[in-house]
Amino acid sequence: MWAPTRLLSSFDIIECCPHGFALKKPSEESLIEQRPEEILYGVFKGMGDLLCASPVIVAELNAGSKVRLLLFPNPGLVEFARLIEFGQNRKNLTIHFLPLGATVGWLRRLATFFRDMRSLSPTRIWISPHAPAPASSWKIPALLWLVRRFYWPNACLAGTDSERMSGLFDIRIHVDRSLPLIDREWTAYRAQCSNPRLNGPPPAVHFIPAIANGLRVSPEYDLLVHPGANARNRSWPATHYAAVIERMPPDCRIAVLGLPGDVEELRRVLPHNRNIHYLTGTLEQSIATLTRARVLLTMDSGNAHFAHFLRLPAVTLFGKADPRTIISKDTSVLPVYQQRFPCQPCERVDCSQPEVYCMNSIDPALVAEKLLALIGKTAAKA
Repeated sequence: MWAPTRLLSSFDIIECCPHGFALKKPSEESLIEQRPEEILYGVFKGMGDLLCASPVIVAELNAGSKVRLLLFPNPGLVEFARLIEFGQNRKNLTIHFLPLGATVGWLRRLATFFRDMRSLSPTRIWISPHAPAPASSWKIPALLWLVRRFYWPNACLAGTDSERMSGLFDIRIHVDRSLPLIDREWTAYRAQCSNPRLNGPPPAVHFIPAIANGLRVSPEYDLLVHPGANARNRSWPATHYAAVIERMPPDCRIAVLGLPGDVEELRRVLPHNRNIHYLTGTLEQSIATLTRARVLLTMDSGNAHFAHFLRLPAVTLFGKADPRTIISKDTSVLPVYQQRFPCQPCERVDCSQPEVYCMNSIDPALVAEKLLALIGKTAAKA
């Protein structure tokens, strides 16, 4: 069973641990003050999904609301939330975890989750529409409906009409799920809350200064390759990366960044006659390293969203998902997507084919061409 390694000072964290959730008790002064609107917001499993919802979270925090963010129990997600600049009201952002994990102790975690939820008093419960409709969860709406029935009779449970179990919602919003994640979240959320304070465009969201300040320094690498992806059907064969690197000019400064296993896999196949830097590190160090590159090569992963929010030029490879449903048109990210197979886009968690044809068939020569064009374009602006 997972337990967080440390408590983040930037948040009032609700810890998921073997002994239950550790709550920070409100002060007497806060109880006397007029209670601001309290919103239970979730549920997020991926960093990119959370980042795309961050404009809504920032807007609510700026409006004086208390946001109770519901996450999957992943220490990386908590660490990632610390890296987003939520503004001066981030003290009103609290993280809670779903009672997930190994079978052993599940009932105890579920009981403590209910006890934790009982201490809240949300006026609204929002289920984010970031997942494709076929992959949306029926368990999460059912769980939150049950909690609301027990503890929050006056709270409004809201979500889109294309979510599974949407019949449980008090408010069902119709939203075009083909919209990019950022636009989809902002459009749907504004429609269900009808809050005039959210009129206008979404607020700009940045990473903390320790990351964002790296954009002020001249790039250290011309090309940074990040092969990481959280699913087999989002990954590109290692040999294809080697074919791309062979097409880069000799003076191109290249680095590979990622988890140790991903980095070592590429180290074995990339040309040994090139001076390639192989990098790994903490999540904060990894995102900060992105800012040291002129151009990125990423998969359909959180790194594509990181590049968008950092305004870094990137080539991102898509196979199972149409990039129009993931990234907006107003972005620094250039998608490479070739719809060659009848199963595309499938939006499946796992590939149903003998091999991941949609990713394996992306031509390294095409990817190299896109990268060289971007590198030349950014170098000319320098």
